Amino acid sequence: MTILIIHLVVLGISLAAPLGPIKVEMIKRGIAGGFWPSWLIGLGGVTGDFLFLVVIYLGAEHLFQHHLVVVFTYLLGGFFLIKLGISSLSKQHSFKQEDMTTTLAPWYKTFFVGFLIALLNPLNIVFWFGVYGSTLQEMTQTMSHSLSFLYSLFILGGIILWNLNVAFTVHFGRNLLTDKFLKNISVVAGGVLILYGVRFIVRFGKEILAFI
Repeated sequence: MTILIIHLVVLGISLAAPLGPIKVEMIKRGIAGGFWPSWLIGLGGVTGDFLFLVVIYLGAEHLFQHHLVVVFTYLLGGFFLIKLGISSLSKQHSFKQEDMTTTLAPWYKTFFVGFLIALLNPLNIVFWFGVYGSTLQEMTQTMSHSLSFLYSLFILGGIILWNLNVAFTVHFGRNLLTDKFLKNISVVAGGVLILYGVRFIVRFGKEILAFI
């Protein structure tokens, strides 16, 4: 069972490690406000992941596997990420410590942004209902369904560990960089979010054209 736990934790880290929308937003918020804003984005994302996990465990994954649901997720996710990216580009943040209180959103809004990114990211849906769905089926062949759910939480544990790593790295790293360089990183992060959004909307267009 130890090997299984390590496998699930590594699976969670593998999901969290790529520089996707969640990580870009964590970096952007971490640059502006340090550890807590970055961590809240990650925590909101993990909460969305947990919701997916519960849906699959309860056997309702077919709702999210419906082709139209996935297609419109591309549209909603695309516009949401573009909105975040434009917001990042339009705000000229000051990253000095004394200006933090004026640049940070309330904690619950920051958390909710991470939660929405997780829910509206089609790549996230593909992982949970593809990779994790298959993993759950394999586990239920050797253990009870409830025990499989408990072991699945180690995937979230891997995601949390990596998010902590990102939040701490950005928090301490930002103190070693100049204000101008940090602003440039924030601009790049906003551009990356817009590119992800455009990519999702283009995918939506292709899927719609396929229906016609």
